[in-house]
Amino acid sequence: MEIIKQFKNNLTFWNIWSSYAIYYFGKVNLSIVIPALLITYKNLSLYNVGLISSGFFFAYAIGQFLHGQISERFNPFVYISLGLISSAIINLLLGFTAGFFWLLFVLETFDGFFQSMGWSSCVRANSLIQRPENLEQSSVILGISYQVGNSVAWLVSAFAVGAWGWRAGFFVAAAMLFIRGITLLLTKPELKMESRLEPKEQIKRTLSKPIVLSGLSLCLLNMVRFGVITWIPLYLFTSSNLAVEQMGNVGLKVCLIPILGVIGTLFFYKDGKLDRDVKAIIFLVGLAISFVIFPFVSGLLSLLVLLIGSFFLYGPHVFLVTTMPSRMVGKKVVAASTGFIDGMGYIGTVLIGIIVPFLITTFNGWTSVFIFWAILAIIVAISIFFTHLKLPEQDF
Repeated sequence: MEIIKQFKNNLTFWNIWSSYAIYYFGKVNLSIVIPALLITYKNLSLYNVGLISSGFFFAYAIGQFLHGQISERFNPFVYISLGLISSAIINLLLGFTAGFFWLLFVLETFDGFFQSMGWSSCVRANSLIQRPENLEQSSVILGISYQVGNSVAWLVSAFAVGAWGWRAGFFVAAAMLFIRGITLLLTKPELKMESRLEPKEQIKRTLSKPIVLSGLSLCLLNMVRFGVITWIPLYLFTSSNLAVEQMGNVGLKVCLIPILGVIGTLFFYKDGKLDRDVKAIIFLVGLAISFVIFPFVSGLLSLLVLLIGSFFLYGPHVFLVTTMPSRMVGKKVVAASTGFIDGMGYIGTVLIGIIVPFLITTFNGWTSVFIFWAILAIIVAISIFFTHLKLPEQDF
């Protein structure tokens, strides 16, 4: 019976894992569509697409705070499914926007709100099905889901846009999201729901010192991570003087970024003498160095430096968005803590959508962007030092 139970838990875990991986079709497809939109519709500017991206992430941030608290009180599998289906509908509508800025802005904002229904519920769903001794290991593997999903979504979207135009980037996402949402609803497990905390107590436990400080750290780190996700495809596209039909070439390059992130994350969590807090600081310093070097190299060397930076980027991110909130399982605020940390992270993401166009136009090039990301990485390293190495154990 124990073997059967473990087998069912494994199937349920991969159900959660694959669901969140598919979420990324509706999260990163915009960065692939942007170059095609800018070429097809001359009335759109860098600031326009920056605002569209910021609208998505502003709604995502608000949604994380809200959904993290609400999903704590419902079946997380249903919540995940509803987010997938709602995002699918929005992406279908985005395919008919014809480059109109306000339509793109409004629909991407709605999409950000529905996309934010996924992560906190996935972390909570995993915490409900795992034994305590398996929770950290499973949370690491769950964190890899968005890296793999990011890579696959970029690759598929890039070739779709190259073959059929910008609309395909939205239509392919809509199909993937809808199919996964329906299949998750049909295969969701029956869960024995825990007793619910009073809302006031739930919020109080969520706003603990380590969770608040982790949220502030992620706010800065997401300015780097989603700066890369949103803007690196455009940088590679413009610096290589490509046509829309060659977007697959960009896809082949950028899909390697999350793959190196997977390798880096596994290395980050490999058992060793160093605490993960110390590893996070080392990784962030390595990330900063790679961004300092990146604008001064070209060709294959620039791709190599970008991938080295990707290796260092994702381990600290998984540490903040998965490992940290999973430690709150005893306080019954895993989803709420995840939502708060991720919500804080996406405040930073909103800002980067505006800051990057400002830096490019003000300083006449991309170098200032990469230097800015390097500075942020160092600040996050300092923040993690004071957050995780200086806090007493009882705060967790």
